[in-house]
Amino acid sequence: MSNSLRFDPVGRRFSDRRMGTNQASSSQQQQFGGPSISSGSVILRKTIEVKNIEVTELQKEKIFLKLQKRISKDKEEMRRKHQKMRENVLKSQQSSVEKLVGNASTTTNILTTKLSLKRRNHPNNASTDAGESNKIRHVSLGNRISDPVQIGGDSLIRSLIQNQTDEWSTLIKRIEIEQFEQRKLHTKEEYELLRRILTERQKQQQLALKSRFEMENRELKQAQTKKSMEDIRAVQQDKVIKTKAERDRRIKELNERNLKLFLEERKRLATRCRRHEDQLEKKHSEQLESLEKESVRALELEEMSHRETLLASQPQCIV
Repeated sequence: MSNSLRFDPVGRRFSDRRMGTNQASSSQQQQFGGPSISSGSVILRKTIEVKNIEVTELQKEKIFLKLQKRISKDKEEMRRKHQKMRENVLKSQQSSVEKLVGNASTTTNILTTKLSLKRRNHPNNASTDAGESNKIRHVSLGNRISDPVQIGGDSLIRSLIQNQTDEWSTLIKRIEIEQFEQRKLHTKEEYELLRRILTERQKQQQLALKSRFEMENRELKQAQTKKSMEDIRAVQQDKVIKTKAERDRRIKELNERNLKLFLEERKRLATRCRRHEDQLEKKHSEQLESLEKESVRALELEEMSHRETLLASQPQCIV
């Protein structure tokens, strides 16, 4: 889709001019050279150039800009939705932490009170037991925590941290998946719209080329009629011809020769028209194929990026 097509008057493509991009296209223009008449023929000699349809031009279309505006709006709505989800989970987790801290403080006060009452009621036993316990404590238990209040609190904290880590990590994964699905949907919408715009531009080019050949055909017929009349007038005004029979014979021969020539010229024009249309159709097929490849590549890149993000993700929590 990076070459413009130029055709010579007899239908050969004589220039594939590099336009400097490899993108699928978007400006559709046709330029035609001035007419000239070759010796012994009335075929109008015209140079036809069909320029590329560049993607960058397609993206400037009003309908595509409207789609971009809607996509931006969708992204902003999803961003706000995800931000609200994060805030709700964070608020819930903070509330759970505060509740755990409050319960742990209450439990500690209750156990401390009970232990104090027990020691107050049995002071000798308590001091004796404590002394013996310190003497016979096994060395392997030297670094172990034996306070039941502290052990219970640590267990609850570990459980809470694990639950909140799982909850937050699940939320982050869900957000990433939703964002990926949205990006993939937007990519498909963009390329589907570009394909529609490109197809419309191609139809316009085809109609313009067809219209141009119809005009050339009319001009050819007019030029042939004019040439026939001029030839007949020249024979009629020829002073060398003396008799009417000779003049009629010359006119008949001239008409037969012109008819054969005119039919050949019209046939060549029709052949040139079909050749140009086939070449333009081939060029359009290449443009659509290139755009389709870009679409597939864009979706593949989104898939790869999404998989890499999921593989690189680690358990997360908010402290």
